[in-house]
Amino acid sequence: MNRQNQLSLNLIASIVAFIINIGISFLLTPYITKSIGVEAYGFVSLGTSFTNYASLVTIALNSMAGRFITIEIHKNNWQEANKYFNSVLLANVIAACVMLIPSIICVVYLEKLVNVPAEILTDVRLLFIFLFFNYLVSIVVSCFSVATFATNNLYLKSLRDIEASIIKAVLLIVLFAFLEPAVSYLGFVYCVTLIYATIFNVYYTKKLLPEINIRKAYFDIRAVYELISSGIWNTVILAGQILLQGLNLLIANLFVGAAAMGTLALATTIPTFIISLIGVIAGVFVPDFTILYAKEKTEELLISIKRSMKILGIIINIPVAILITFGLEFYSLWVPNEDPRLLQILSIISVATIIVSGSINSIYGVFTVTNKLKTNAIVLLTTGVLNVAIVFILVRTTNLGIYAIAGVSTVLSIIRNLVFTVPYGAKYLGLKWTTFYPEVFKSILGFIIITCLGFSINYLVEIESFVSFFLFAGVTAILGLLINAFVILDLQERNFLLEKVRKVLKLS
Repeated sequence: MNRQNQLSLNLIASIVAFIINIGISFLLTPYITKSIGVEAYGFVSLGTSFTNYASLVTIALNSMAGRFITIEIHKNNWQEANKYFNSVLLANVIAACVMLIPSIICVVYLEKLVNVPAEILTDVRLLFIFLFFNYLVSIVVSCFSVATFATNNLYLKSLRDIEASIIKAVLLIVLFAFLEPAVSYLGFVYCVTLIYATIFNVYYTKKLLPEINIRKAYFDIRAVYELISSGIWNTVILAGQILLQGLNLLIANLFVGAAAMGTLALATTIPTFIISLIGVIAGVFVPDFTILYAKEKTEELLISIKRSMKILGIIINIPVAILITFGLEFYSLWVPNEDPRLLQILSIISVATIIVSGSINSIYGVFTVTNKLKTNAIVLLTTGVLNVAIVFILVRTTNLGIYAIAGVSTVLSIIRNLVFTVPYGAKYLGLKWTTFYPEVFKSILGFIIITCLGFSINYLVEIESFVSFFLFAGVTAILGLLINAFVILDLQERNFLLEKVRKVLKLS
């Protein structure tokens, strides 16, 4: 299979897996929140945030493992690839043992760390046990996910993700239908799906990378030091991301209340899905970036980066515009017991950064591929510290509450991406600093046009059910795709896309 077809297959499979996952979550979230309450549901997101905080300890080692292993594989240097793989595996086992202690402390003293209503304390504590178990196991097995990345066969991972989503849905329905509703079920199901994914990751490592062998003799402390030296800046980046957005729910819990935290968690559900979609699409291209960089094909690398930015712009503009223009109707239908206007406002605030930075996410891969993480890490950490400081002042001195918590990080993210990420991504590739701005501005223009279209459609029609919502949102999406094709793509790219569509229709 040639490189372009491989990319197309990976992209399609990843998007299908995402759509199925979001579809299942879309159907289950109202049922779950109705069963356990919005307060309890908020602790799922908070618990996930806690494991993200804990990831600061291991990300320096694991964040660069895929890059180093992939580059050595494509240089046919299997000795070095085995050295990195085995060194990461053993170091992760040690790290998981170390992190077990603070995980236990967090669970035991949970009610002293965060505000938990007494009536759900036991359930929430059990949820955190499952979430931390999931985190510790994921540390140990993380290196086995390199196989599909290094061979650019991400579609295999996507297929397993689809199956895991179906397993998650079935288990949750069974548990909530036949047992007393509890938020801890979600943590249990996360553990089951992780074990399922791990089994296949081990299988794919043996099948796709038969030259990789698990042997203690391959362990090299110098390889661990090299990975940590490169990845330490990813620890700083994660710390910045946590300060910028990851502390939002914790701040809401401590300074506004558990109910406000639950509302914010619910309002950021759809924006989080969209951000996840961005990560899925951008992630599809990172193996290609890494392989081209390893083979020193700079011109092809630039083409691949610009192509990924355009694809992100074409796809991401649409759900963001639909959420903004049809958000009030959506929340009224999706969670009728909550305040739809409050949820829409918080969603718009949370999703605003994507309008500018959606297509920019492809450039983040440049920092990792070129191993130029330091400056990006310092900038991100600085904006994170600013975010916490400004939010703390606003929460203490104004009545903005969760609006301040959601809004400050959005403003700072937009400024950072436009002023730093875009020009420095080009700089690290030896290109003119303005190289990637045209793709960004085209994406913003496409979004503005689609949003105006969405407001026009919403003004002309009545949306009173999910049938009418999906009908008119679908019309907006189809028209939006056509608009983006003309705004973001040039004539040659449109002709290439049309040719691909004709081939697909002919095959069908």
